Amino acid sequence: MKVAYIRVSSIDQNENRQVEEMKKFGAEKFYIEKQSGATITQRPIFQEVLEFVREEDIFIVEAIDRLGRNYDEIIASVNYLKEKNVQLIITSLPIMAEAIGNPLLDKFIKDLIIQILAMIAEQERTESKRRQAQGIKIAKENGVYQGRPKLYSLNSKNPQRRAIYRDIVEELGKGTPISKIAKNYGITRQTVYRIKEDCAPID
Repeated sequence: MKVAYIRVSSIDQNENRQVEEMKKFGAEKFYIEKQSGATITQRPIFQEVLEFVREEDIFIVEAIDRLGRNYDEIIASVNYLKEKNVQLIITSLPIMAEAIGNPLLDKFIKDLIIQILAMIAEQERTESKRRQAQGIKIAKENGVYQGRPKLYSLNSKNPQRRAIYRDIVEELGKGTPISKIAKNYGITRQTVYRIKEDCAPID
């Protein structure tokens, strides 16, 4: 079976483009996760699909960073799939889906590509964080830094996120477990904890 894993960074981000791309590669079953910046252990849908795939299945992702947040996570995910004898296809890298000819050479080249891509993905993430920290420092020095805006609040510019904020506050008032709220709304538990700490009463 060809199984696709799709991750988008927020609950209101559209995943249709990735779904259509996966269909071109023959995907039969789709796992879609709306999660931003979480490690693989904090991605319940990712853990679910890893458990689901069986020997000789084909696991399809759009990019190498869907397999982990850093080099070690990516390599661990790849090794896990290899141990289960599950083929990996990265749609943004067609060579990963093509046979080179010599099975041993094929394995060597693909392993090498995975390691290089994993290293690049971690370097890009590190560089992005460095540039962000540099920008914040400059903004603070100029007296214009106001901190990171809250995605979910009563004052959010996004009406859907305002509605989600209200729903979460209501769920918290009912005593719904934070882990369940996070899973139901596709957000991190840290976000729910933050809302719990600073939520305002809803009229």
